[in-house]
Amino acid sequence: MDYHVTVDKVMSLLKEKEVCSSSQKSHKECYFSLGSFLEQTGQEYSETLRNEWLSLILNEYPRQRCMVWNQYIFQLEEMSATGTVSDRRLYLNRSNYNKLPDTLKCDLNIYLEDCRGRYTARNWELTRIFCSEALLFLFDNGIIDIRKITYQTIINLIEMDMYCSQETRTIILRHTATMMSFFGQKGMCPAGFNILLDSQTYPHVGILAGFSDTNQCMIENNRHQSEDFPTNEYRETIEPFIETLKKHGYVGTTLYLARHSLTALYLFLDIHKLGYHPEIMWAWFSEIRKGMGHSWLHWRRILKCYEEYTMLGDIMPDGKYRYAPSSLEMLPDWCRQAIDPFLEQKKREFRAEGTIRAYQYSCIRFCRFLIGHGYDSFEPLSPAAVKEFGHQDFYTTFRGRSGCFTIVRGFLRFLGENGYIMGTALHNCLFSGSAPEEKLVDVLSDEQLRKIADFRSSHQEPIELRDTAMVMLGVKMGFRASDVLDLEFGNINWGRREISIVMDKTRTQITLPMPVDVGNAIYTYICNGRPHSDDRRIFIRTKAPYGKLTGKICTKALYRILPERRAMIGGGFHVTRRTFATNLLRNQAGIDTVMDALGHRDPTSVMKYLLLDDERSRSCALSLADAGIPMKGGLA
Repeated sequence: MDYHVTVDKVMSLLKEKEVCSSSQKSHKECYFSLGSFLEQTGQEYSETLRNEWLSLILNEYPRQRCMVWNQYIFQLEEMSATGTVSDRRLYLNRSNYNKLPDTLKCDLNIYLEDCRGRYTARNWELTRIFCSEALLFLFDNGIIDIRKITYQTIINLIEMDMYCSQETRTIILRHTATMMSFFGQKGMCPAGFNILLDSQTYPHVGILAGFSDTNQCMIENNRHQSEDFPTNEYRETIEPFIETLKKHGYVGTTLYLARHSLTALYLFLDIHKLGYHPEIMWAWFSEIRKGMGHSWLHWRRILKCYEEYTMLGDIMPDGKYRYAPSSLEMLPDWCRQAIDPFLEQKKREFRAEGTIRAYQYSCIRFCRFLIGHGYDSFEPLSPAAVKEFGHQDFYTTFRGRSGCFTIVRGFLRFLGENGYIMGTALHNCLFSGSAPEEKLVDVLSDEQLRKIADFRSSHQEPIELRDTAMVMLGVKMGFRASDVLDLEFGNINWGRREISIVMDKTRTQITLPMPVDVGNAIYTYICNGRPHSDDRRIFIRTKAPYGKLTGKICTKALYRILPERRAMIGGGFHVTRRTFATNLLRNQAGIDTVMDALGHRDPTSVMKYLLLDDERSRSCALSLADAGIPMKGGLA
């Protein structure tokens, strides 16, 4: 701003509009005072210097004069920005209320009359002042009736320069939001106007015209389908969804963010006359997430939960959400049409989820190899191509390579049996298998068992109680991690002190006596550590959504109790099962008893534990004489 030139323009306008001489004199005094301040600082006019000057004059002049001079300065800024000063800002001797057209004044009177019984006289007067200011801005946009206001008008109001302080601007918009809420309840305008005026919500609403071409096309392509879920019905689902989150244990920030994000989406849909559709939601989210920082991850999960809620009427706390196409989904149809039924066959064979994933990855790897070599179907597959695949170095270990080839051999056999390829012998082109290897059997030492007992007696936090109960089930009853995580209330007979389960790995049903210390650890966790949840499983997450624990949580529990196990190769939770079997043998249990306790059908896997029974191993030693080995020499 060229300060002196702009001042001259304002003073000329005052003369042109025949503003009274006292007002012109007051303007001169104001601009002279500010001009002197700028000369003293030696800087050009800026918002920062303006605020410094306003703070300074508050200590020198009466409050009324400061308020009037504050308005004169914003007249100056309006002149600099627009080349003129609007009549409503120029004639300060007339109130904003009196500057309103009769139609808007009539609507405002209805609102003010409703406020009169709830506000003090001063607050009521301030409400009239600030609401009148907002309505004057709307009047400048051609609005003479509340019923004619549109979302675009409200957006213009939010984004326009009001030539006032930020604090005053915030107050004006806050009063406008309350007023629009009243008119919305009266059916005079959409209910979303007051929400749009919320400074926290508006930045996350988004404007379709500013979206990328790809997302605009995505939204327009789904516009017709979105009419099946209109905006008013969508809004009615927000609170029931919040209640569903509460039911699953969500609190605080998650609930606030869920309401905030879905409300912002509601406004976007209402502004652009769209209904709800998942594709529209994700296109919208991909645009507004750009200015969110790391919080977009929280938004994404909430929106995924809502998408699930619209399909199922609930959320699945045990589920893991995918936000991008999987490697399998990115393969051509001819690949997926063979892999899908192959994996389904493995599921019918009761293969574990981890095993199914291993089958899937190896099949995807094989198909990518074929695609890279120009194949568009399995039919022309030749022995030479299979052999070339076998020469690829995918893995760093021979065992991993062998495992992949074993799976691909099975896949090739499946392709041949189901007519995807000619002949049924292509699987013979891949070698598989690896030399057997022996591993040292690792068990927990007596000192480590004492550490577990000490941890149980000295740690009482919820997650520590859960860790103790899990590890006790492994050490004292030989449970695998999968069986610990699947343990349900119905599996425990407290009266008979026993646990009955169907083992996840072998599908074998076993019933074992429950030691007192194991029962006490489980009971203490249930009473003092387990979150309140209707989940049938005993061990659940400590944070919402409460549901099945996944991954290596049992191994992590062991590591928290015995940190030294982290550095050991193969130092995971299965060591507790080996320790259980070894202790049974050391206590004179027979092979059949150990097999029954472990749920094994073959004694081979039990034999390796015999080597750890020191006392009984010594009884098997043969003398050198009996073995025909003569002793010669020796120590003197």
